Amino acid sequence: MDIIVMKRITIFIATLLLLVACGNKEDSQPAQPTELEQEMAALYGENKVIEGDYPDSLAVEASNGVFVGTIDDGLMSFKGIPYAVQPTGERRWQVAQPEYDSRLVREAKYFGHTAVQWRSQNNAASLYPQGEDCLTLNVWTAAQGMRTARRPVMVWIHGGSYVNNGTANPRDWGDNFVKAHPEVVFVSINYRLGLLGFLDLSSLPDGKAFSRSGNLGILDQVEALRWIKRNIAGFGGDPDNVTIVGHSAGAGSVAILSSIDEAQGLFKRAIMQSGSVALTSSIEDCQRLTKRVLDATGAKTVADLQAISLDDIYALNDEVGEFFRFPERDGVVMPEDPYSRFDGFNAGIDMLIGTTSDESRYWIDAMGGEEQFGMAVRLWGRYIAMSLDSAQRNCVHRFLKSVPEDNPWPVAELLNDLMFRGPAIEMAQRHAASGGKTYMYYWNKPLNDPVYGACHGAEVSYVLNTGRQIKNGDRHNPELSAEVQQMWVNFAATGNPSTPAHYWSAYEPTQRATMVLGDTITLVNDPLSQQRTLIAPLMKEYISPVFSDLLDKAPWYIGIALAAFIALFLLMIWLFIRFGRPSKRKKKLLTKHPHTHVSQ
Repeated sequence: MDIIVMKRITIFIATLLLLVACGNKEDSQPAQPTELEQEMAALYGENKVIEGDYPDSLAVEASNGVFVGTIDDGLMSFKGIPYAVQPTGERRWQVAQPEYDSRLVREAKYFGHTAVQWRSQNNAASLYPQGEDCLTLNVWTAAQGMRTARRPVMVWIHGGSYVNNGTANPRDWGDNFVKAHPEVVFVSINYRLGLLGFLDLSSLPDGKAFSRSGNLGILDQVEALRWIKRNIAGFGGDPDNVTIVGHSAGAGSVAILSSIDEAQGLFKRAIMQSGSVALTSSIEDCQRLTKRVLDATGAKTVADLQAISLDDIYALNDEVGEFFRFPERDGVVMPEDPYSRFDGFNAGIDMLIGTTSDESRYWIDAMGGEEQFGMAVRLWGRYIAMSLDSAQRNCVHRFLKSVPEDNPWPVAELLNDLMFRGPAIEMAQRHAASGGKTYMYYWNKPLNDPVYGACHGAEVSYVLNTGRQIKNGDRHNPELSAEVQQMWVNFAATGNPSTPAHYWSAYEPTQRATMVLGDTITLVNDPLSQQRTLIAPLMKEYISPVFSDLLDKAPWYIGIALAAFIALFLLMIWLFIRFGRPSKRKKKLLTKHPHTHVSQ
């Protein structure tokens, strides 16, 4: 299929991802702290330097210091450990560097600051104190035998469209997971987000030294993995048996880490839950964001941007952050075609890849409710059809007719496959064909509200055992939760997720064995094969959240329809989601924004 046609198909789909961010954005906060704000405030504390005696039984010596954690019912936790020199001041937009070797003794009782992002009542981590000094990680490990154990290590990379969330979010904690599975060590990491983590500054007059700035958030993760490699043995972990795990943008990060040179040798296995290398941006797309930042601030150089105060960084993030970009296919950190790395480059990494059955329904709320979402996906279907020639249009129509009638929005299923399931299959297919050990799953356990189905993120609480569900909870199935956790643990320990109750065959290019995970667990060969076949000619390899410049990319007759579509959605967003947001200022962003953060 013509590349330009494919851009037209998926550029509009990508606005779903933008609406995740815009839909959850809240500029005006309640006068009184909400229950969630109070909960997050109660978690906060500053890890202090310890002078004098400290309990040796709670201390672990690492390369950059001695960290003193806490213990509760046999579970040791170490929170807020810095894994790099913090990127503040002149280090803003610089590649993370390891902390110096040290014998400094520090507390590890509290989570580190959340990366800079807008505050939202739908995002617990954003309500925790924020700061540029966010490069920290957390470790949970069983106390018994910690000094001599060599346990498999699972490193959790949080999602959030590369613009929000953080390890302080209770849904991303590892305490209950390790209580249920003391045979593993669980680590979670923070990394830079949004404008501070994925802004390409290489084109600026002094940007030569910032050639990798479009992927700083990914390079932060690499530095965290290096710290883990050096130090995790002190926490009872096996540095030679590390599995990286992520959901959404976290899964996209796992896929990217599996595809770049810097991360090779730092982990052995990878689990990708609803994310892929498809969620990346081109150099051209990233430069559009850079221009918006320069226009908003009046800055001409990187030095000008580094001189902006932290308060103005918050205001800038709110001002232009909605035009966020994903990690950049820059040809420096990430190959311009990261899919190609699944053709043998990463064949030595064991992979477990999967998606949920109703991914796109997560965004129902962000679009204003069920009715608006149904209207949106129908319009998307028409837009997609308008962009295709007659043969390709027939392909779309055949796909929509193949969807079961009990699905209220067939186009939503098309979005599921284009944005998530198709790219996941593409990675699995290539990895398996090149000899890589690959396992595939398909999650279909729905939430309590049937409108959401098994939407994006429906499986996360089951995997992490946090007990905190999205979208007001679900019909929890404890047996499913226990079995899925054991599968993930078995994969991390041995590279094979099979359990005594369920044998899991490896994915290979012809049989395509896939474990269907729900109230019933079954191994199925090539599920939804008709949809997979129909979507193959339409599958877009890369999906970037480009919201601006849509009309420039569409021919005039599509542009008219698209303009009406955009106007409709702007009205919907205004009425249902962003009512009351102050008007934008386009130059010299100086007004300070109210945020909960710690200035450096």
